[in-house]
Amino acid sequence: MKTILVPVDFSEPSANALKYAADFSKDIDVDRIILLKSVYLSMYAQLLPSADFVQLSTVDIDAARREAEEQLKDIGHKFIEVCDECVKVETAISELPLLRAIHKVIEEQKPNLLIAGSGGSSFMDDSYIGGQVVAIAKTSAIPVLIIPSKVRYQTVQKALVPCDFSAIDRLGVLDKIPGSKKWINPELLVLNISTRQKHQTENDGHTTALKELLDNYKYKVYCEECDNTVKGILEFAQKHSVQLIIALPGKYSFFYSFTHTSITDALTQNTSHPVLILK
Repeated sequence: MKTILVPVDFSEPSANALKYAADFSKDIDVDRIILLKSVYLSMYAQLLPSADFVQLSTVDIDAARREAEEQLKDIGHKFIEVCDECVKVETAISELPLLRAIHKVIEEQKPNLLIAGSGGSSFMDDSYIGGQVVAIAKTSAIPVLIIPSKVRYQTVQKALVPCDFSAIDRLGVLDKIPGSKKWINPELLVLNISTRQKHQTENDGHTTALKELLDNYKYKVYCEECDNTVKGILEFAQKHSVQLIIALPGKYSFFYSFTHTSITDALTQNTSHPVLILK
């Protein structure tokens, strides 16, 4: 893995994501980490007075931007001290809105992974990035690793991959994760959750397909029945002490709802596990 992008907003979830990224860099070959801060201020924010009836002047806006830039540089210097010594740390300030800033960096700098902090049940309150993590996950062209604010980095010994048996072929994307052989080994737990209306079990065809697609991995297959898919996944992850949940891309992924209509509920429930959303 050559480059990781970490959006920063100076909040606690953002700081935790930075710490996670630093520790993560020691377990995988990373060349560069980019810390990105958006200082975008909408036209309405510039023209309308604040809640205290104070209208920002051009001088105030410029001062705030300079302060944010200095604060980001300070974070960058401290970040270098806790990263692997071979990692190059860069800081970037953008005056674009957060999503556009992220998309521009992805297009120009070609990072392999985006790491974003989430505040869990309070992610709408204490972190601007946490409040935008749904949109980030949906629109990012690269994999997104979402880190709940209570999660601390652990070397991945077990990674949970929820997978509908009708979409086993999507497991092939695991080989496209940069450095995957190093950081999501030694064991994958492939989980199929069925509802009473759609009960599925592993058959010979599934077994053959899994063996072909996961030939380079040590893995186990589990079948569970639960009417609430998200609840079933998170309870299984807790029970089996996994360090990472991997969300496969596509319509038939169990985490389809994570990246579309109900990601907010899923993130609110998930306070214990990083979630890697693949593309």
